[in-house]
Amino acid sequence: MPQMMSLGGFVFALNEGTPYEGLQRTSSGGWVPVQRYGQKPLSQNTGQPLENITLTGTWFQAEGMSHITELRDLQAQREALVLADGYGNNLGQWTIKRLQEKQEKIIDDGTAFVLNFTLELEEYINENHT
Repeated sequence: MPQMMSLGGFVFALNEGTPYEGLQRTSSGGWVPVQRYGQKPLSQNTGQPLENITLTGTWFQAEGMSHITELRDLQAQREALVLADGYGNNLGQWTIKRLQEKQEKIIDDGTAFVLNFTLELEEYINENHT
């Protein structure tokens, strides 16, 4: 079965019960305005900042809660993780910047029937990268 994306050892895929519904990738060209007194600012390129990817989705019941736990375990490793798309392209290394979850429709044992998540990734560049 195809996968949508993988982060470290975690696979986002419909057949795994771990699909994401939305992906937003943000990159900047590195252009900033340099203010000047009494004149329009100058444009200067200070270099590209790190890219960011945000994944959003909805998982369900205890299975969804265990998947969030897996992502939190990856985050707790505090390491850069390899990100690959569904076509097998290596997108480089990324860090988990933020993981948010919203649990809804909680039953008596504390299990959420609906779990919405947002995963924010930031590109990782080390000093060996050119």
